Amino acid sequence: MTMKKLFATVCASVLLITALCGCSLNTAQTVATPDYAQVTELVTAYEDAYRDYVQNGDGEVMLVTANGVTPLGAECSSKYVKTADGLYESCSLTVQRDVEQHDEYFNIGDGIMLFVRAYVDAAGLIVIQKYYCTSNAVYYINYDAQTLDYVEHIEELDFFVTFDQVRRVYGASEENDVQ
Repeated sequence: MTMKKLFATVCASVLLITALCGCSLNTAQTVATPDYAQVTELVTAYEDAYRDYVQNGDGEVMLVTANGVTPLGAECSSKYVKTADGLYESCSLTVQRDVEQHDEYFNIGDGIMLFVRAYVDAAGLIVIQKYYCTSNAVYYINYDAQTLDYVEHIEELDFFVTFDQVRRVYGASEENDVQ
């Protein structure tokens, strides 16, 4: 499959999922949960396309490195990446909490963001948690139960919920080092 066809497939999936997600962060309202299969298909397609681009792409990439803080004030180092063609935009943070954690934000587009937190737990196991974020709600992608679990107390997780927030804090600015 060519990159253009794959990107078109991802865009079509984004539009479909966005249409399914007319929900609100106001917990007093009923939140319509998106379809698990469609979301995981979108996430997998995006991850595959991004990985293919990184491994085989030869386009220009802007890299911004900086030291900063998370929404709750934990110190972190960041690497913000945006391709010249605008297809891919991501930000990786290394954060020292109880253990060193790696938080990654991926701008899937059309108000949809994938957030991934990875760390090694006390037993030495690698833990990877993925969250599907729309402009209206955040869901934990529960691969074991094959569900999307609505996240009610987002602030406790110490991450941004939109890519616009990520871009404003970690993107290109005078304080950050553009490479």
